[in-house]
Amino acid sequence: MGKPRFTVCHLFYEEYPRDPRVRRYVNVLNNNGVRCIIICSKKPNEPYFENINGNLVYRLPVYKKRGSFFLTLIEYLLFTWMSSFLLFYLQFKHRFKLIHVHTLPDFLIFAAIMNKILGAKLVLDLHEVFPELYIARTGAPYSSFKVKLLLLAEKLSIRLADVVITIHDNAKDIFTGRNIESKINVIMNSVDPAEFPLPASAPENEFIIIYNGSIVKLLNLTMVIEALAKLKLEIPENDFAKIVYRLYGDGPAIEEILEAAKKAGIKDKVQYLGYLQPDKMRNEVLKSSALILPPHKNLYSDLFYTIKLIEMIYLKIPVIATRLNTYKRYYGEESLFYFDSADVTGLAEKIKEVFYNKELVKKKTENARADYDKLNWEIMSERYMKLILELIPAEPA
Repeated sequence: MGKPRFTVCHLFYEEYPRDPRVRRYVNVLNNNGVRCIIICSKKPNEPYFENINGNLVYRLPVYKKRGSFFLTLIEYLLFTWMSSFLLFYLQFKHRFKLIHVHTLPDFLIFAAIMNKILGAKLVLDLHEVFPELYIARTGAPYSSFKVKLLLLAEKLSIRLADVVITIHDNAKDIFTGRNIESKINVIMNSVDPAEFPLPASAPENEFIIIYNGSIVKLLNLTMVIEALAKLKLEIPENDFAKIVYRLYGDGPAIEEILEAAKKAGIKDKVQYLGYLQPDKMRNEVLKSSALILPPHKNLYSDLFYTIKLIEMIYLKIPVIATRLNTYKRYYGEESLFYFDSADVTGLAEKIKEVFYNKELVKKKTENARADYDKLNWEIMSERYMKLILELIPAEPA
C-alpha cells in the first residue's frame, strides 16, 4: 500500500486523546502516512489548539455535563453548530477529503453537510445505539416522542453518510434491521499493541480490582461494594486484607459508591484516584488483578463491548462480568468469569474463584485471548484502511 496523500478530519464530542477508539484510528492513519485534523470538546484546563504527533487538534469550549435530556440536547446542538463553522473554515484551509464523525450524538454528522457539498466524503461511526441508551436510562417506551426523535435522527444521519461504521455485530443487526442499509460495517474496539508493549504484572501482596472510565449509575458499580462486604464475612481476614477496589475516571455516581463503601464498613478497601491521562492509566491497568463489569442486564447493557474489557482480555487479566449478549457472542463461558445479573452472591463467588483458583484463571484468560486474537487490532485496522481507501484512493507518490 502506497502512502496516501490526503487529510482526514475526525469530529467527535469527547476529549482527545482520551477517547481510545479515535486515538487508535488516528494512530493507524498516521502509520499509513496520513496526518489528521481532530475537532473535539474542550475541558477547562485544556488548550484550544494543540499539535499532537503532527495531528492538529482543535478544541471547542463545550463539554459533557450529564444533565437532563433538554440540557444534553442543548450541549449537542451547540457543539454541532460550532463545529459546522470550524469544519467549513478548515475545509478551505486544509482541503481534507474525508470527515470521520463519531457519535454521540448521531446528528453530529450534519455539521459536515457543507463539507459534503464541497466534495468531502463522510464516515459516520456509531459508538452507541442511542435510542436504546436513552430507553435504558429513562425507562421511556419506544412509542415516546423523544425515542421517535432519536430514531429519526439515527435514520437521517445514516442516510447522509457515505459509509457507516459501528462497534460490533449485535449493534449492526439493530441498525440494519431498522434502517435497511447495506453500508454499515463493523470495526470492533481492539487494543493497539504499541500502547501495551509490556505484559501485565500484578503485585503478589495485593489483589487489585480495577475500574476505569465513566462512573455512572447505569454501570451498577455499587454491586462490587456489596460483593466485597459479603466477602469480608466469608474469607480469612488475611486474605481479605489483600483486596483493594480502585476506581479511575469521573462521573456522577462516584459519591454513591464511596458512601456505600462507608456504610458497608469497607471504606478502606475502596480507593478513588480520579481521571488519569491514557498513558498513565495504562500503567495502572498493568498492575491490576481483575476487572469487574457488573451492569444489570437490559436492552442497552446487552450491547456493551467496552475497551476496558478488551484491554484486560488482551493482557490476560481475568474479567468478571454480567452474562450479557454481546460479551457471550464473542467470549464463551470458558473465557470469562460470568455471573447472572444482580446476583451479588454469584459475583462474590466469582471473586473468590479468581482469588483462589490460579489454574482456572490461567486457562480462562488464555481462552479469552485466543477469542480476542480473531478480532484483534491488526484485523480491524486493515478493515478500516480498506474502507478509507475505497472512499478516497491513495494518490500516486
